[in-house]
Amino acid sequence: MNINKGAKIGIVIEIIALAIMILTAIFNKTIPSAVSWIFTIGLAIALTGTMVDLSKNNNKI
Repeated sequence: MNINKGAKIGIVIEIIALAIMILTAIFNKTIPSAVSWIFTIGLAIALTGTMVDLSKNNNKI
């Protein structure tokens, strides 16, 4: 199964933000809102990349 470039970038951004969230939770610190926004942006990039790829596949049918 191939994952397109946009989805890969979004997933990497999500993983980095999630790691920061986990580390701040382990050390009993509050999660900065900027990290939450970065996670949300990564999610949006991954979903957009996936939807674009799926729409290209549907047009070929």
